[in-house]
Amino acid sequence: MGGMGAIHEANDFVIYNDNSTMTFSLVHAAVDRGIQRFFYASSACVYPTSLQHHGTNPVSLREHDVWSSGAPNPQGLYGLEKLNSELLLMQFVEKMQIRIARFHNIFGPYGAWVGGHEKAPASQLRKALAAHMDPSTQHEIEIWGDGKQQRSFLYIDNCMDVGDLHFRYMDDSRPVGVHARNSNNEFITKTLSWTPKITLEVRGEMEKMLSDNAKTAQTELLSSFKTSKVIYLNRPTIIFAILLPITSRGLEGPEKSLDNLRIFAKSLVRTTWRDTRELGLVHFQVKIYLGIDADDEFLLRPAGNGEMLNIESLLSEEGITDVSTEICNVSRGHVCAIWRQCAHRAWKEKADYLVLMGDDVVLLDEGWMRDIHEQFTLIAQHEHVPQGMGCVAFTDVTFPGMPTFPVIHRTHMDTFGGQVIPKVFINQDGDPFLFQLYRKWGCSRMIPSRLSNGIGGSLPARYIQQHADGWTFGPLTEAASVLEASLATSFPAATRKMTLDIVIPSYRVVLAFLDPILALKESPTCDTMFIVIIDNPHSPKITELEAKYAHRSDVRIRVNESNLGASASRNRGMKESAADWILFLDDDITPQGDILIEAEKAIRSNPQAAGFIGNIYFPVASTIFTNAVHLAGVTYFWDIAVKMPQNESDMPWGVTANLIARRVQDGVEFDLQFPKTGGGEDIDFCRKKRDFSVAHGGEGFYPAPRVVATHPWWSDGQRSYWRFYMWSKGDGGLIKLYPNLTYLDQSPNSAELLLISTASTVLGALMYLFTRSSIVFIVSMSLAMATVIANIVHDMYRHLWRDTNRTEALRSSLRGPGWAVAVAESALIRMASEGGRLIGLLERGEIMLIGHRFDWFTGRAGDAPMNEEIMNGQQRMALVALIFGVLCFKFCY
Repeated sequence: MGGMGAIHEANDFVIYNDNSTMTFSLVHAAVDRGIQRFFYASSACVYPTSLQHHGTNPVSLREHDVWSSGAPNPQGLYGLEKLNSELLLMQFVEKMQIRIARFHNIFGPYGAWVGGHEKAPASQLRKALAAHMDPSTQHEIEIWGDGKQQRSFLYIDNCMDVGDLHFRYMDDSRPVGVHARNSNNEFITKTLSWTPKITLEVRGEMEKMLSDNAKTAQTELLSSFKTSKVIYLNRPTIIFAILLPITSRGLEGPEKSLDNLRIFAKSLVRTTWRDTRELGLVHFQVKIYLGIDADDEFLLRPAGNGEMLNIESLLSEEGITDVSTEICNVSRGHVCAIWRQCAHRAWKEKADYLVLMGDDVVLLDEGWMRDIHEQFTLIAQHEHVPQGMGCVAFTDVTFPGMPTFPVIHRTHMDTFGGQVIPKVFINQDGDPFLFQLYRKWGCSRMIPSRLSNGIGGSLPARYIQQHADGWTFGPLTEAASVLEASLATSFPAATRKMTLDIVIPSYRVVLAFLDPILALKESPTCDTMFIVIIDNPHSPKITELEAKYAHRSDVRIRVNESNLGASASRNRGMKESAADWILFLDDDITPQGDILIEAEKAIRSNPQAAGFIGNIYFPVASTIFTNAVHLAGVTYFWDIAVKMPQNESDMPWGVTANLIARRVQDGVEFDLQFPKTGGGEDIDFCRKKRDFSVAHGGEGFYPAPRVVATHPWWSDGQRSYWRFYMWSKGDGGLIKLYPNLTYLDQSPNSAELLLISTASTVLGALMYLFTRSSIVFIVSMSLAMATVIANIVHDMYRHLWRDTNRTEALRSSLRGPGWAVAVAESALIRMASEGGRLIGLLERGEIMLIGHRFDWFTGRAGDAPMNEEIMNGQQRMALVALIFGVLCFKFCY
């Protein structure tokens, strides 16, 4: 399809070959099947060019004019093929009814109007509209030739509005075709009562295309709309090199390797048949590069004819004859080394695409070659990078979400001097390395075309899996630097993106919470991936989650073999990540819709930070218990980002429900000595990340008050102190880990007093058994009662009198006497937390640390928080002493 931009002399042989092959095949099939009537779409190009020379009189071509000049003289090989096909069809008039129509410039719905295949009416209308839509440029319309050509067009009179435009005639550089041609429609009107009825509409298509692009792209599009393209069909064949390591080892028998290869070969032929045979603008070719261990005697056996290996003969039987064999003298199981050797040869032999493949793979979907080629074209267009830059991976149904068996272009090999992946890779991690490398420019894609991976995928591997530890840091960073330097000189328009992974440990697997998280959108300058670590392998919701999201290339779902806890799950998520930054989100929070946008803004404003503390709000506290939780102080740090100064560059710490951390090779993980239920691990993590960053010239944690999420009340707000008790057991471990951030209290807290009371009660019970004296028992019980009463009274004083400004700042709907009850209960929650810290110290044998307190503000608020806690302790102790004295006097006398 096309005007002179497509059917010019340079394309003659391609057009003749394609059209004649298609027509011959159709005629052959029609005769073979006994078809009764055959319609053929011919062309006005069959008419002699001698009748269409320069002149002022209109040319009206009738059907019999084809032979009016004696020997036919059609327009180019395009016209000759059409005429030859007419003659071919006339040989079968006795077998079927032949109908032929010679079309003159026919237009209709969905006809091409841009790209080089459009004809003159659509082309000229597009140029006029582009000039109209872009008033900033000179009103000029390009016309090929001198503008005196004559054609018969359908409704051409309503296609142009000349206005004040002038024309730029391209009479020297563009093909223009014959001078004059018009269709005489008398015969068809008389025979079929036919008249043209279809109009040409372009504006709507142009406006739609323009609206789908950004402002800068719109300007480029309008500029391109003002000119027409010349299409050249003689493009070189695009070669896909299949890099195929194969071994006969590790199977139930060496013959199994040939069975696997035959299965792979059949799937390769089936899924590439159309791409390698289709007649059109793009021609694909497959070439296999076999990589065989030098000592694999079974696979290196010659075939019966002695001219090829037995394995090459097998591929030939399946229709694959373009095969090169690489004998690889590498250590056993070094698959990546075989990939490197095969890739280097394919690069030297000018392959266009390189597919890192395995011999136990089965390709499932037809058309993956054209899909991959199209993806690379789209990557270049959308990301403004050179053609061929990027990495495209199949959808591996046996390992969803992993970019196994990636495809790269020879552009990658050019950039890295013929090396497909660094030598640090042995047999693992080479494929995600390529995907993560190009992800840094937003140039990694996963296509819907599927494959399945048997041995090494869903089944045990045939070799010891050797991971390249730390590849997401050194090797990936070095490769990104090489690529960035190359682009800086060859394609400076290409810009590197920020990469951000969202790690979500999930025990509950509640889709009502996970759906909004996985629906979050990033900005065009940031590339994100969601890593969901499921910590309950028996959750019934795993199948539903995977069915809904496992196909997405930006979602990676991993399931722990057993319940390991949130810290271990976050550690696994960090190992899965290769991004610049990680955003930790809990699996029950509701993020604000712009949380990723705001996270990027925060990072870009302070790129040297160790991380950022996001804001976590709770729903309005409406019950006594939820208000008591706030008053007890256990949620104070959840929204610390708005409580600290906004210019603070060294935040104390933040909870992992909404925490951003820089991903660097600092060896910092969540310490598993803390309880699986949580408590202290977030503080320890933040402090270690901060210390490493500062020691290496970076900064601490910044507040990110606009990175917002809402956390629901635990268990729908049902009353339970166990969570806070367990948290405190964990965070008590910070006292030993960070002695520089601890201080010695000047008075015992409620838990320590109750411990004394408990020990005294036991002693009193023993004394009563031997002496029948209850004085010690009464004293110990009085101390316990005094401790509880004093703590409640002191908290009532603090929250209802001394610190009412803090109390009033709480997001609460509770009113009336309920406030007093909530304050009293908050004292009990605080006491449960103090009890957890004390029990934790005792269980860890850290008895000498009793009486020490951890400074939750890590010195960032000065001595004020510590002094206030010491003062509160002294006031409570004074109350305890007073109440204890009263009770002892009452019960003892």
